[in-house]
Amino acid sequence: YNEYKSYLRMSVDYGAIRDELQESFDSGMTLSYEYRMSQLKQVAAMIKAMEKEYFDAVYKDMKKHPMETNGTDLRFSESDLGYAMKHLKSWMKDEYVKTDLVNKIDQAYLTPEPLGVVLVVGAWNYPLQLTLTPLIGAICAGCCAVVKPSEVSETSTEVMKKYFDLYLDPKCYRTVTGDAAVATELLKIRWDHIFFTGSVGVGRIVARAAAEHLTPVTLELGGKCPVIVDDTTNIDTAAKRIIWGKCVNAGQTCIAPDYVFCHKSRVEKLIERMQDHVKTMYGEDPEKSESYARIINSRHYSRLSKLIDPEKVAFGGETNEETNYIAPTVLKGITKQCPIMEDEIFGPILPILEYEDINDVIRYIRSREKPLVCYLFSSSSKVVDLVKQKVSSGTLDINDCLMHMMVPTLPFGGVGNSGIGKYHGKASFDVFSHIKSVLHKPIGMESVNNLRYPPYDAEWKQNLVFNLAYYKPSAPPSFARGMASYAVTSTLAASAFAYAYAWKG
Repeated sequence: YNEYKSYLRMSVDYGAIRDELQESFDSGMTLSYEYRMSQLKQVAAMIKAMEKEYFDAVYKDMKKHPMETNGTDLRFSESDLGYAMKHLKSWMKDEYVKTDLVNKIDQAYLTPEPLGVVLVVGAWNYPLQLTLTPLIGAICAGCCAVVKPSEVSETSTEVMKKYFDLYLDPKCYRTVTGDAAVATELLKIRWDHIFFTGSVGVGRIVARAAAEHLTPVTLELGGKCPVIVDDTTNIDTAAKRIIWGKCVNAGQTCIAPDYVFCHKSRVEKLIERMQDHVKTMYGEDPEKSESYARIINSRHYSRLSKLIDPEKVAFGGETNEETNYIAPTVLKGITKQCPIMEDEIFGPILPILEYEDINDVIRYIRSREKPLVCYLFSSSSKVVDLVKQKVSSGTLDINDCLMHMMVPTLPFGGVGNSGIGKYHGKASFDVFSHIKSVLHKPIGMESVNNLRYPPYDAEWKQNLVFNLAYYKPSAPPSFARGMASYAVTSTLAASAFAYAYAWKG
């Protein structure tokens, strides 16, 4: 049956779908505020309609509690949608900018225009959020889109396709499903933008395919997100927030804490408090807790279970192959050379490393690929400033985990190996828009422009053009300098007009 479904998917002409969407885009139907808002309202209705079915689907895929799915997935998408609907009209407006003296009477502005027909490839760990949120940005920008949810979260993807097809305008938005073979076929097609969420390895494949057509990409990837816990922080609160951030979705989160550098004087206390908070959140046996999710499939379970070194388990370590269960697990006695420190963990296993000098930690983080997020727990403004200045990461989250995602005015994305481009809030609109520069000069008053035309025979004319037309390095502005500059440029402007309109008495 699965082979038959795969055959049906492969028999689809994805190029024809793209061409149909291009026709819709070329018709201009997505350009108006009214059309974009109508589709956003459809998305709002869709989220409400699919809620119960989606909760059940995610539970079937990952045994994830509906409340956790609601807060980290569905309501997140709904919140991003509400913010977009509130601000869309202002995002679509032209932004006027200042001009130089020569162009003082002209209009200069930036106008956003949609990139065209785009491809959105979602991920399995938060199926709706990581597919719908970029699609909302594409709708806001006025693009048409093909959406491909992940095939890994199979039940969730089926529900999403059902409702996307029911609620979105098929002339502009299509949902396709399938495995890596389908994704490969989609990547052969020329798109105006590709938005991909997933692993670094697949991100490289997407980037190579996009390069064939010089297609711009947004890559939301991942990596090993470090946590630094110094000796000034509240260790109980830090332990609670870190272990919660690690255990949400059973650690299958691209921004989950990946490893912890804790000051050696606080390590034992941190582990002790983490264990207490796991018991409070999930009970004595997390396997029996309805609030704790499972690993998505046997392949990921096998990979993760091999990372658990029994000799280094501080607490946890229990597994169940039949249900893909891995307990919240903290490892101690970890060194930088341990295998678990090589690749992103993407599961509920948290290694703890000790440090004495914060500079050693910073040097280590800087020697690795740049992380998607760096977490810092400290009450020292000096340490905060040091990490902020010396650690390059997509986001710096101070004294909390994951919660930066809830701020729509903070664009989200990686740097270097952890990703290219940002989204959320207005950044989602911007990523699917080309910001076009416009200079609108009046057709009249051509005599004013005579200074710029040949012949360039008079030295005074060249000097006047230079002084009028170009910005030059200068000291920081002051009131006196500003008034002097105003006087000089006014005199030059008057001279230019006098030359252009020579008085004929």
